[in-house]
Amino acid sequence: MILRLGLATFSLGTAALIQITKGETYLDPYLISLYVIIGMVYVLNPTGGVRSIFSLFYYLSIIAASIILYRRGGIIIASASSIFYGLNVLLEYYGIFQPLYGPAEGEVYGITLLLFRVLMNVTAFYLIAVLSSLLSEQVRKSKAALKIKEIDYHKLETLHRNIIESINSGLLTVDNENRITFFNRAAEVITGYKFSEVYGVKIDDILTELKKVERYPQKVLKYDGQSPRFEISFKRRDGRILHLGFSKAVLKDIEGDSQGEIYAFQDVTRLKEMEEHVKLVDRLAAIGRLATGMAHEVRNPLASMSGSIQVLRDSLKLDSDNRRLMEIVLRETHRLDQLLSDFILFAQPNDRKKEVVELNGIIDDALQLFSCNPQYNNINVIKNLQGTIMIEADTQQIKQVFWNLFINAAQAMENGGELKVSTKIVPLDSLDNKISSRLNSNTSEIFSQIVITDTGHGIPRRYLNKIFDPFFSTKEKGIGLGLAIVYRIIESYQGIISVESKENKGVSFTIHLPSTSKH
Repeated sequence: MILRLGLATFSLGTAALIQITKGETYLDPYLISLYVIIGMVYVLNPTGGVRSIFSLFYYLSIIAASIILYRRGGIIIASASSIFYGLNVLLEYYGIFQPLYGPAEGEVYGITLLLFRVLMNVTAFYLIAVLSSLLSEQVRKSKAALKIKEIDYHKLETLHRNIIESINSGLLTVDNENRITFFNRAAEVITGYKFSEVYGVKIDDILTELKKVERYPQKVLKYDGQSPRFEISFKRRDGRILHLGFSKAVLKDIEGDSQGEIYAFQDVTRLKEMEEHVKLVDRLAAIGRLATGMAHEVRNPLASMSGSIQVLRDSLKLDSDNRRLMEIVLRETHRLDQLLSDFILFAQPNDRKKEVVELNGIIDDALQLFSCNPQYNNINVIKNLQGTIMIEADTQQIKQVFWNLFINAAQAMENGGELKVSTKIVPLDSLDNKISSRLNSNTSEIFSQIVITDTGHGIPRRYLNKIFDPFFSTKEKGIGLGLAIVYRIIESYQGIISVESKENKGVSFTIHLPSTSKH
């Protein structure tokens, strides 16, 4: 009762002080309701006594304490409520405090009745405290458990996201309308597109080759009932063409209903290049076996024929026509012998004895021989041979490599042009991944890089994958062994050769060979 009076007085004083400070009347209409409530508190505060219905509000205080302070708070407030209620009954019994309305006429409160009322209310106070505190404890434990579950859920979600973002395979999901809804970090790296740029975009607008797969379902491969796999060509944002290997599956929600599709993909461009390399090596090996057989089966009879023709030419008296026929036969047998020599060089490039030689000196000798040939005097040679580069090779073989490349460049510049030759030493770790992955790091940590560039008519793009094949040639009189021999020799030295070409702008051959030292 005292607390209620104090609170009402405080509210009244505060309202009046604010109005006086603001210079406004404290009888504003919106304050009338506040004053009415405060007045009712003053008038009704001493009402009730033992028969007061307001003793129910003790229960609200106990419940509130149990919710806020749990069991201890509920017991404390139940005890305080018991004391105050007992004090209120005691003051009324001794006449110290009289409520506005007392017992009905002729009704007398005996000590037994009063004690019964106090006992019943006190019991109710503690019962409510215990029950409400049990409920609040349950709520608290449930909140704690829920908080732990929420933390675990966030940890699990973070773990799953980190796993998805950390894998090297690209992942993307689409909804039932084929619009992209997710793109992981690997997908961004492979495609060159950011997730923010492709979100909500139809997948066919980004991966245009998917339409062809849907049009020709026989291109989709299935392995033992696993997810279907297929490969498509893809043009990155920077214009580079990649080969992507895809697998896809239905994306389902927790109830098993379809929400779209999920695609997992990898950049298999390097794998495709390796496949082409293996195919080329297989073809070269087959031709090598054929060349070895031809060398044994053809060279001996050819030598006999050539020797016999020479004897006949020298011993017989021949007119000019017959002598010319003899010369043709000898020239053709010499050409066949040279062809067989090329076959043997192509088939068995490792048969030669290798030694440490100076690369730039060999290239310089080949260029000097090339420049002195009157057939190629319309070619301007530009060389940039840096330092002294030592490699392990057979001098004649390596000279044959550069001679073939120089002749090939000159034949592409029928009307003249420029032949540029440059060399330098490069560490393995400074090379592009596409190049370094093809080199054997166990062979050497440093490599010689030779670049031979011409300004000829170039090689059509459709032929770039075939130029190192034996017997493939775009020239009318070519037999297609020159570049095949170059490839075999470079490969036998644990090196690689690559080519870049633009039609009507020239060709650039780049060779990487293991270097033993740099002086």
